[in-house]
Amino acid sequence: MKFAFMSVELFFIMQISFFAKVILFLTLYCISDLSIKNNILRKVMNRAHRAKKI
Repeated sequence: MKFAFMSVELFFIMQISFFAKVILFLTLYCISDLSIKNNILRKVMNRAHRAKKI
């Protein structure tokens, strides 16, 4: 009985770990996606400012 309880407990820990990994990867994806969009926006704005000067 003790072994079954430990395996169930281990299963829940693994599930929590899996969900934590999924949430972590989603947040990292959102942050990197946002940073890529900001980088593109910054390049476009710099090009627009250079075009005005010419």
